[in-house]
Amino acid sequence: MCFDMQNIRFGEMESKALFALEEREAGIITLGQLAAMLRLTHVQAWGLASRLVRKHRLIRLKRGTYLFAPMKAGPKGEWSEDALGAVPKLMEGREYYVGFWAALSHYGLTEQIPLNIQLVTRGQQRHFRALQTSFEFVQVRRLGEWKMEKIGAHDVKMATVEQLILDCLSMPEKCGGVKMACQAIWTAQEKVDWKKLETLASKSNDAVRRRLGYVCELLNVRKMKPGRLAGWRWLDPSAKKQALAKSEKWGLVLNVGEKQLMEWRET
Repeated sequence: MCFDMQNIRFGEMESKALFALEEREAGIITLGQLAAMLRLTHVQAWGLASRLVRKHRLIRLKRGTYLFAPMKAGPKGEWSEDALGAVPKLMEGREYYVGFWAALSHYGLTEQIPLNIQLVTRGQQRHFRALQTSFEFVQVRRLGEWKMEKIGAHDVKMATVEQLILDCLSMPEKCGGVKMACQAIWTAQEKVDWKKLETLASKSNDAVRRRLGYVCELLNVRKMKPGRLAGWRWLDPSAKKQALAKSEKWGLVLNVGEKQLMEWRET
């Protein structure tokens, strides 16, 4: 038996695997599970998986682990269901939360449409594209604070607003720079639990605490104490390392000007 899908032909074992995966509404599948399901040896399962990857029915996440692209995904292995809603199935029990651009958009803190979904996780994993979306994995040593958010019919782990702000200040290259973090703080000021934010900041690194204090003071939304400072830190490590000025109070080398930080208010 051979199955033909717009000139992509599947052999008997491949068709059997696809129908079995469709019937089970499989999401993440491992080589071991594939072998057990079809009563194959590990080598046979690996060969089958390799062929299905080439034919866009499996998407390799990491060695021995795949995402099943159902028939509705079309010949290129893409389908239009909400990508954020698919995150729990993609992560399947692993520690994670959605952060940066997708989280900023979810909370209404940016008008920009996210180009990818950034998943903050302790595990290392290569980026991949599925569901017509790019999934980027941001590895951290310690996972921050998250909460469950309802995305359609799915429960998705999302960074809390407070954690999101700190993450953006910690890795501004992941969200468009400190300017974007500045805009997020201004827009979220009524949503932020300031005591929680300061508590989380106290557990964060020194540079993040300085940036938070400086930006909050610039926006006049919260007064914070700089504490004991040692050495200098860049305001925005993702921007050009060019000193425009210095903040003695916060021990920051200002490589992004105040006008640039606030230009979003003029649009």
